[in-house]
Amino acid sequence: MKIKKNIVAGCLSFLWLAVALSGPAMAQTDSDEIQRKFDDAIEAIDQDRLRTARRTLQNLLAEHPNLQRARLELARVHYLSYDYDAAEGLAQQVLNDPNTPPTVQTTVLAFLAQIRDDRQRLAKRHSVTPSIYAGLMFDTNVNFGPSRDIIEIGGIPFTVVPSSQEIDDWALVVNPAIAHTYYPGKPFTAGEHNGFFVWQSQANLYYRRYFSEDDFNFGVLTLRTGPAWVVPGHWRAGIGLQGDQLWLGDNSLAWFTSLNPNVTWELGADTELTLDAFVTQRHYWRSRDDGRDGWYKRAGISAEHLLADDKVTLSGGLGYSDFNADDNQYGYKGPDVFVGVAVNAWQDGQIYARARYKKLDFRGIEPGFNRSRDDDEFRYTVGFQHDFRSGVMRDWAVLGNWTYTDNQSDDVPIYDYDRHEVNLGLSRYF
Repeated sequence: MKIKKNIVAGCLSFLWLAVALSGPAMAQTDSDEIQRKFDDAIEAIDQDRLRTARRTLQNLLAEHPNLQRARLELARVHYLSYDYDAAEGLAQQVLNDPNTPPTVQTTVLAFLAQIRDDRQRLAKRHSVTPSIYAGLMFDTNVNFGPSRDIIEIGGIPFTVVPSSQEIDDWALVVNPAIAHTYYPGKPFTAGEHNGFFVWQSQANLYYRRYFSEDDFNFGVLTLRTGPAWVVPGHWRAGIGLQGDQLWLGDNSLAWFTSLNPNVTWELGADTELTLDAFVTQRHYWRSRDDGRDGWYKRAGISAEHLLADDKVTLSGGLGYSDFNADDNQYGYKGPDVFVGVAVNAWQDGQIYARARYKKLDFRGIEPGFNRSRDDDEFRYTVGFQHDFRSGVMRDWAVLGNWTYTDNQSDDVPIYDYDRHEVNLGLSRYF
């Protein structure tokens, strides 16, 4: 978003500049053909066809090297294409021209300062961002495990009343992370526009320690790296290679290796459409969990739309998952769908709500029931975040949310359960 704001600032400067030069430029030529070509270039810029505009203006300057307003518009095109060296060189030529009026020189100087600021910002090859979250959690159903996608602890074949198994407990949660972005500094051409190639990496540790139920303490160390391509205002894409080491209680539980390709299109100033996929090889360390080994695959599509001057964000999506476990008892497939809304409810504060439905059709027979599971999972989340901009808590944020999970399993009633999870904590990026 910072790039977009800087581009807007540059465009405004050039609108003033174009107005200032329009009179003298037109006085220097009466050629209808020159005016037509120039108008075509301006139309291409307005329609965000930068490559076409650049080619038209370069041809015009080759025929008429003293046409300064064409040179200025070409500098604008290079600026919008992130070729700051070319933009600076062209703007400097206009500034050095003794025929450039003083008022226009002032505007050119402002534009040159904008170019140099943006170039200095993008010249930073490495960006490192540490962060931390710490808080409290209350869980009404500790012993159903941390997540269905990891392992389910509760539900044993001879138990018919799952509510008798529910155990509640408080937990401490910590989540330190560090992200690194490498930018080589070489824009690439994508159709009419230029974009950036970056390499993004992240290390993240999540640990949940219960006050009483130590057997259900849970930790995940996530390591992720991969390339990304960004054409601001149009699209971005990436491929992430991810490894997750999981702990449960005092035991090393599993290692997950994932590949995550994704692409997002900006369909307008307020709307994004994303396609993503996950392919994960799950390997459990304990021999008793060997049947849970297997390949998990999911593909999804989601959209996000801004309303009310970007104060309201609507989101929604759907996907399909398939887990092919070594033991069919643990394998499943099925669709999922979600909807959400986030509102900037007060200054530096946001509230949000999200609902998700997931259908799980298990492949194997559940031991003790002589039938396979067919689950419907409903999950609802509401939460808030407030960012502190001053005072003792400056740069910190307070976050809180409540999640309710209702898992319905008519065929195997021990998996018919519900769960409340409440979180409250503080976070900060450094």
